[in-house]
Amino acid sequence: MPPSSETRAPRLTFGRSLGRIVSKLSCSFFSKTQTPPQPLNQPFAFPPIPQPRSISRPRQLRRARQANYPIPHDHPINGLPVEILAFIFELGAEQDTFFPITVSHVCRDWRQIALQTPSLWRCITLGPEERMWRERIRRAHACPLDIQLLPSRWTRSGIRRPQDLNPYTVNWYMQIAHPYIRQWRSLDVRFSEYSPYLWKAALAGCASPAPTLHELSLVYRLNDDIQEFLLFAAYAPSLRRLTVDGIRLAWMPSLFANLTFLDYTHHGFTSGHQAVYDITSILSVSSRLVELRLLFPRGQIARLPPRLDSVTKRVALPYLTQLHLRVDGSDIPFELAHLVTLISTPSVTTLQLVDLSRSHHSFPSLKSFFYIYALPPTLRFVCIGHGWYDPRMIHAMSHSLPHLVRIHVKRSRTADQVFNMKGRVRKIPSSGSVGYQTFAQTHDRFYHIDRPNVRYFPGYKVDNP
Repeated sequence: MPPSSETRAPRLTFGRSLGRIVSKLSCSFFSKTQTPPQPLNQPFAFPPIPQPRSISRPRQLRRARQANYPIPHDHPINGLPVEILAFIFELGAEQDTFFPITVSHVCRDWRQIALQTPSLWRCITLGPEERMWRERIRRAHACPLDIQLLPSRWTRSGIRRPQDLNPYTVNWYMQIAHPYIRQWRSLDVRFSEYSPYLWKAALAGCASPAPTLHELSLVYRLNDDIQEFLLFAAYAPSLRRLTVDGIRLAWMPSLFANLTFLDYTHHGFTSGHQAVYDITSILSVSSRLVELRLLFPRGQIARLPPRLDSVTKRVALPYLTQLHLRVDGSDIPFELAHLVTLISTPSVTTLQLVDLSRSHHSFPSLKSFFYIYALPPTLRFVCIGHGWYDPRMIHAMSHSLPHLVRIHVKRSRTADQVFNMKGRVRKIPSSGSVGYQTFAQTHDRFYHIDRPNVRYFPGYKVDNP
């Protein structure tokens, strides 16, 4: 007999409750993971695979609700053309070696501009950061390089620290730049502390031609190596500016014939007539100079054989417009006084008389110097410093130099004085006539510093009248 409806209802109720208990037990058994139980009427979903944490992939933060603030406009500097912005970067790189690195870390656009401007990376200041300098040379591509090896260097924090330069470190640093010698635009090597064989370590690799080299500076006042160096296989046709101090160079026409600027400090291995002969030989090769600076430092002992005969060969510098005569001792050296009498400068317009020791009194040989050296009549600007100054010079120069425009006087414990000669009437002979175009109306006569027919000897002085 089939069960009635009364007995069927308890059975259904018992079956449903049993099914629920089994489903709960199965869910609790299989829910060892952290996923919550799902209803039976929904399909089963696998739990997500956890991603490993790392520094390069930090966990994304929840986006903050955007406030109803106005959207800021772009900075006006973003409106500059890329060429102007790159030019500004180049100007900053000339003042700060690490400036290209600084601007390349500002934003993405500036970094792209910096990486696509090879001239921004051309300045290479050699130091212990070998990997950085090699990377900068790579970023410069085929752009001409400016190589520097200085006694001190700037750090990225803006602190200037001295470098420990010895023959081993100098040779190591220079090997970074030697493979790119054909790309050199300038080379600046300076040493301030003594260490043997520094020039040999620095210039040993400079045996290849440097076709693009434009400027060269070699400064080491404490050098005691008398070796004469031949640079760049005697071929640097683009060289125009040269600064030498404390080094002997083989003065070849293929190296130095095209110079327009020469800052020459005598090495001191020769003195007297031999030193004068050496410099006249140099000037005869570099006869296209426009600016010349001369210095004979004191306190050095000559090591090479002297020359007994006096130098009489004259040198013509037809393009010279600026002449700097410098003294760092208590008196004018014989070599400088004798040398200026052998140089012909028909176009010089600027004369600077520099006293590096800033003496409070006039040089003892000042009068005898101007007694043998005739001031060029083409002078327009004269600068007189410290020991070169004599109050009687101003009056004599103002009347003997017809084209003189300004005299600048520098003295210790006194403000600089500038004498402008623009308003005065100068006496200038007129061509093809007996008279003059203009005549000085305020002075009855004028003084002229002329060259007498005498020879200048060491220690020769003219007594005061």
